[in-house]
Order: sequence, then structure tokens, then C-alpha cells
Amino acid sequence: MDNGSRTSSGMSTQQAAWQRLVEVHEPLAANRMKFAITLFEMSEYLGNYVKTKENVRRKLRETEQRYQRAIEESQQLLEKAKTKYDMQCAEWEKLLVRCGDSKQAETTAVPSVHSGNRSAKNAVSGIIFGKHKPTLESLDRICQEAGVKAKVANEAYKRLLQQTNAMRRDFYDVQQPKILASVMGLVEEVDQFLKFTLGKYAYTYESAVLADAITLKPMDAQVGMVEMVGDIDSKADLDSYVQAMATTARVDRASIPYREYRMSPRARLYANPRPIFGVSLHDQLTRDARRVPLIMVRCTEAVEAFGLQNEGIYRQSGQSSQVQRLRSEFDLDAEHVDLHASSYASDINNIASVLKMYLRELPGGLVPHAQRTTMLAHFSSESNSEDELELAQKISGLAANIREMPQVNRDTLRCLLVHLDKVQAFQEYNMMNSENLSIVFGPTILPPDNAPSNAALDIRRSARMVKFILDNRRAIFDAL
Repeated sequence: MDNGSRTSSGMSTQQAAWQRLVEVHEPLAANRMKFAITLFEMSEYLGNYVKTKENVRRKLRETEQRYQRAIEESQQLLEKAKTKYDMQCAEWEKLLVRCGDSKQAETTAVPSVHSGNRSAKNAVSGIIFGKHKPTLESLDRICQEAGVKAKVANEAYKRLLQQTNAMRRDFYDVQQPKILASVMGLVEEVDQFLKFTLGKYAYTYESAVLADAITLKPMDAQVGMVEMVGDIDSKADLDSYVQAMATTARVDRASIPYREYRMSPRARLYANPRPIFGVSLHDQLTRDARRVPLIMVRCTEAVEAFGLQNEGIYRQSGQSSQVQRLRSEFDLDAEHVDLHASSYASDINNIASVLKMYLRELPGGLVPHAQRTTMLAHFSSESNSEDELELAQKISGLAANIREMPQVNRDTLRCLLVHLDKVQAFQEYNMMNSENLSIVFGPTILPPDNAPSNAALDIRRSARMVKFILDNRRAIFDAL
């Protein structure tokens, strides 16, 4: 109650109790803030400590891995040296046996045997030594060279063996114990630090809880929160309020007026969209009070301003995401779409694609079904040759068919064809003559029959018809 009985300070007992409760909560908030700050500082210090010790642990691990890699590399070199040593000794051993056997055979040989078996010995020596049998001197030299190589390989093997064993002894007897001792020291230090941190947290938490308890229930003569609430005298507050309202209150008995919420313009657009895709020409133009769809006007103006010299205009497709974005904005409210903005004008193919999409999704098509069949009948023949009489008959027939269309379809078709005539006027730059434009817009203006057997024929005829209308646009519309 805002105007209850008054205390010595001019407030009701309820207001006074509330103010005292608020005053109690201020030191409570200060205690909690102090506790939070202490926890934050502990967290920051603990995080920095963990990073430091993690760096120490990582360096110890890297040191151990470096020693292990060095030992592994040395062992690999030792294995290679041992293999080379074994190969050299084996080669030397074979040469020693061969040289000794040759000397023994030379000493015990019989002349008749030499003369009688010369051809056989030549064959054997040819197999062992090639075409030319080496002399004893050359065999001795080769054997000595092999012995020198074996001794060199032996020395290299011994040197690497000594080096590898020295590295292993240094790692396993000196370095690894040092690393393990450092790790153990690190673990003990981290354990002690965590123990200290938890103790500090426990002390801080107990201090905060004790401070809150003293604030809620002081140990001196001051009253606590329960006593503060107990001082409220509800009856006295009510009596004081009734007396005050009896002399000052005035009741307004008039009806409360309705106050409508004023939405932002953007929100009103979303609340009341003005869709155009999938909406018939008659419905949207009647709703918007226009002769031609606004999307047709905006898109053709943008293409004529930025895309007449763009190669492949209307044949090139835009980005799917940007086309869908443009479609959504046109469906929301075409009046607020500015296609001259840099975000849209940067890729004119997006604007051209959204215009083609609008025409494709137009219910019933731009050319109504009642006139579609009759207009396509003028192009039932595949021949492109025609005399002046046939040309005049097609022009007058198409003009009559267009004249029979509803006004909204006729005006929209005229607007589109005028625009496409401007596009083909720049075919030197955009490569879009009447034939290319007819291939793009033929199936769009006159959708093919639903029957698959007639669809391909309808597409060819609609393309020929659009090309004919573009080539003779002025003559056809002058005849309307």
C-alpha cells in the first residue's frame, strides 16, 4: 500500500519495513560481490599457474622425445653400418677362399692335365671370372682391397657402436632419471598448490557465509529480517489509506478509449504482404490499381539501365539465393524494392531471372488459353518461307487474337514486347537477337501443353511465334 499509516519518518509501516529489508540486502550483495571477485582472482591465478606448469611438462616431454629420437637414429645408422660390415667381411671371405684355392691349384697342377683339359678349364674360368681369367697377382690385389674395405667398415661399425652405447648410457643412466625427478617434483608442486587453492576457497566460502549470517541476524541489539517484517501493522496502514483516499480520491467513470498500437512501416509490410507470384494478373492489378505489374516495370527499367550490353542477358541465369531473395522482397511489397541499388545492379542476371520466374508462375500464363491455341495455329507449318499475303494474314490474325485478350494481359504483353525489342536492338553487344529471345521467352509466355506428346511441338511453335511478333511488333500492335 502506497499511502498506509505513517511512521515518524512519514512512511507507512509496510514501506518502512520494505526499506529496511532493502538496506539489509545491500551488504548481502556487497558480500556476494566480494566473494565473486575473490573467486575470479583465484580462477585467473589458477589458470596462469596451469599454463606455466603445462609448459614445463611439455618441455620435459619434448626433451625425453628428443633423446629417444637421437638414440633411434643412431641405432638405425648402427644397423646400416653392421650390415655393410657383414657384407664387406663376407666378400673378403669369399675372395680369400678363391685366392687360396687358386694358389693351391697352381702349385699342384700337372702339365699333361693342363694341355689335355685346357678347353674345360677355360670354360670353368669363364663361368667364374668372365671372359678373362685373372692372374694370381690381380687376385691378391682384389683380396687385399676387400680386406681394407672390411677393416674400414669394421672401424665405422665399432665407432657407431661406441657412440650409440654412450648415448644410451647417458640417457638411461643420467638424462632419464633427471627427467623423472623433474616430473615427480612437478607433480608434488602441483598437488601442494591445488591443496592450498582448495583451502583458500574453503576459507573464502566460509567467510562469505558467515558474513551473510551476521548481516541477516546481527549478534548485537539490532533486529533481523524476521523482526523487520513483524513490525508491519496492516490494519493501521489500511485505516490510514482509507482516510487519505476519502478526502483526495476522485473516480473517473468515463469509458476508456481504444488506443491502437502503431506498428513500424516494416512491421506493417510483414503483417499485410502484397504477394504477386502465383497471383493472377487481374487480381493483383485490381488490388494495386495499376495497368501493368510493378515487377514488370521495375525489372525492365533495371535491365534497360544496366543490362542492354550484358552478353547473354535473359539467357544467363542468376544466383539462386539472390533470385529467391528478390522474389521474397517483391512478394512482400513491390513498391519498396529499389533495383537501382548497388546490391542488385551488380548482377543484372538476378533481376532478369526473377522476371522470367514471375512470368513462368503466372496463373494461366501471360497469353490466356483461349487465345493460345488460335495463335499457335498460325505457326503449325515448319516452313519459314512465306509470301506477303501469308505475312499480312499472320499479322492481322495475331492482332485479332491479342485484341481478344483481357486488357491486363494485352497491356502487360505490349510492355514486355516493347522491352524485348529494345534488348534485341543491342544484339551486337548482348548477342540476343529475336531468335535467341524467342527461345527463352516462348515457353515462358506460352507454357507448353501438359501432354508430353505435344510439349516439344508447342515449345518450337511458341518460339517461332515470339520471334515473329518481335520481328513484326509495330505492324501487329498498330493493327490493334
